[in-house]
Amino acid sequence: MAFMLPPDMSHLPTLKAKSKLLVYHGAADPIFSVNDTINWYADLIAADSQASDYARLFVVPGMNHCGGGPATDTFDALTPLVNWVEKGVVPASIAATVSPGADIPTSWSSTRSRPLCAYPTKAVLNSGATDIESAASFSCR
Repeated sequence: MAFMLPPDMSHLPTLKAKSKLLVYHGAADPIFSVNDTINWYADLIAADSQASDYARLFVVPGMNHCGGGPATDTFDALTPLVNWVEKGVVPASIAATVSPGADIPTSWSSTRSRPLCAYPTKAVLNSGATDIESAASFSCR
């Protein structure tokens, strides 16, 4: 795997100086462990306490490798990245929905939506919320 990785993944001064990085990873990825990506992000934050100013990680609950699984795995990560780079709007969450025609649990609505939250925050049901199928019922905490 070493050939796929930069020599010092927790030292990104050029990226910090010139751009932003938005990473997402499916929590149920059977090929690459989400724990490896979380550990990389923790190492990045440990090496640079301002790393969240230029790098954000979004863990997608239930998502397999690049999509699929019992997950809200349909989302647009490019627009939040562009808004971050061009307008300074830091992405705290990304709106996600169930993929059309997905093989989802029978208890789910085909229109289920959730916020994908910037790690280490997670989508938590708001107090008093009753619509568990709507992203509006959740906050990143």
